[in-house]
Parts: sequence; C-alpha cells; structure tokens
Amino acid sequence: MKKKWLMLGGTLGISSVMMITTGVSAFASTSGYDAYKSALKNTRTIQNLAVQASASLQDNGNVLASAAGNFKISLDKQAASGSADVKANGVTQSVNFYKQKDQTVLKSSSNDTYYVQQERDKGKNKNDAKEKETLDPQISQQVETVIDALVGNLKDYVAVDAKTDGSKEITAQLDNSQLPTVVNAIAPIVIKQASNHERDGEKKDNNDAKQLPFNRDVLQGSTPQLTQDIKIEKVSFKANINDANYIEHQEADITVSGKDASGTAHQVTVHLQANLSGYNTTTPDTIDLSGKKVQQMDNRHHGKFHDDNE
Repeated sequence: MKKKWLMLGGTLGISSVMMITTGVSAFASTSGYDAYKSALKNTRTIQNLAVQASASLQDNGNVLASAAGNFKISLDKQAASGSADVKANGVTQSVNFYKQKDQTVLKSSSNDTYYVQQERDKGKNKNDAKEKETLDPQISQQVETVIDALVGNLKDYVAVDAKTDGSKEITAQLDNSQLPTVVNAIAPIVIKQASNHERDGEKKDNNDAKQLPFNRDVLQGSTPQLTQDIKIEKVSFKANINDANYIEHQEADITVSGKDASGTAHQVTVHLQANLSGYNTTTPDTIDLSGKKVQQMDNRHHGKFHDDNE
C-alpha cells in the first residue's frame, strides 16, 4: 500500500531522517543524553498508547503543506486505528484507517468505499516477528553504542531543565557550523538523490496512483526540488519527559537551504511534533464492514483493486 500521501514530499522524508540523526545525536550531555535514552527505552515498553502527530513544510516562510493525525496503537494486540488530514496546493484530503486482525482498512472522506488489504503469509509474518523480537535487543545495543561514540563535543549544545515535579525538558539547538562534518558532507548528496528518486517513483506509479482511495498526487509540486548549494542550516529538538519517565511530547525543526535547477534560492523548514498519551490504557477503534461498500486491494500489485461484489 502506497503511503506517500502521508509524507510532505521527498524533502520532508529525507529531512526527517536527517533531523532524527542530528537531533538525537545532539543529546550528548551526560545528564541530558542519558535521561533521554532512559525515557526512550522506558517508553518503548508501552504496549498501547495514543499519538497526536503533525508536520508542516515551509519554503521561504510560506507554508506549502501540512499534515495532522490522531492514532491509537496497540502493540500487544497488533492493532491500530486513526485518521489523518493532509493539506497541500490548497487541497485537503482526509482518511481513516483500521488495522485489525489480519487486515488493514482505509476509508477516504471523498467517497463511501472501504478499501481492504489482507495480510499475506500470516504464519511467516509471525515467525519474522518472533525473529525480530529476538534480534532487537542486540541491534538496539549496537545502534546505541554507535551513537554514543559519535556524539563527541555535541554535549556542549544540550540543555536539560529538571522540574520540581520530577518531569524534564530536554532541548538542543545546532546551526550549520556546529553540525558534524560528516552530516554537512553527506546531507546534500542524500537530499538530492532522495528528491530525484521521488520524482522518478511518482512517474512510474502514476497509473496506480489514479486507483488509490485518495489522490496521492496532491503533494506533487509542493516541495522545492533542491539541486545545488544544499546545506543544513540549523536543527532544533525538544522532548518533554513526565515524572513516570515516559516521553509525552517531542518536536523538531530542520532548515535546509539550496537552489533549484533554475537557480532560485530556497530555505525549506520542516516542523515535526508528536504528543503521546494513554499509556497502556488505549484501545484502537474497530470497523464493522457488514453492509458497506468494500473493495479489496491486491497485495501483488499495489494500488489495484477488485470489487467484492464482482
């Protein structure tokens, strides 16, 4: 199932990756870095929760696209539900989704059809999940070790505010000169390649996109395609940790500058944020498809459907 409609273009996708890489690495103060890692590990033990997430994309101060969603996630029951709104090029689209049992259900606000995708090789997926669960602790430790080794003097840029109620606020801000040399070196290459890949992918998937339950092309053309003089200008990150050592709010901004093929200068800013709540007390919503108009999505050919009534 194509999910590109939830992303604010290729630049947003790669910017998010760069934001996470540089932002998380910025928590290098002994107290701040360790406090964040501890809260992150503790939050990952939660079996179900509610998430409010949003993102926006600006170019030279003008909002080009935005997205917002509300989600209920249950890891123990392998279920989820939620809704999301995406606005780009003056067009707003909304969709509801339900992950229940062995299927995913999508419902766009633009029509009354429920699109259903069945899971394939469910037994194999269980084995894969079991193997992943076995490997995760080792992989997580390796990733943590690598990040710890790379943080270096970034510890100078973190601020930790411990509240009297036991909660904490961790913040970090870095400009271009403070970012690691390797990030400054590879960021332009990665962003340019991601942008090119996004355009090529959209051309190849054009026919399938017309058959999706929403118009995924609504985001096309909204993101500037940077091709030269690309660099990350600044990165900022904030995390609020409650007194139970759970992350309850995270937000990040990344600003990338560059020029497009015509030489026009752009300063693209991506803002991401998420609020977490309902720790271990959240139950995803379900949908009863009885009597509803349903179309099955073919797993073998993304974006292609057949009607249950045919």
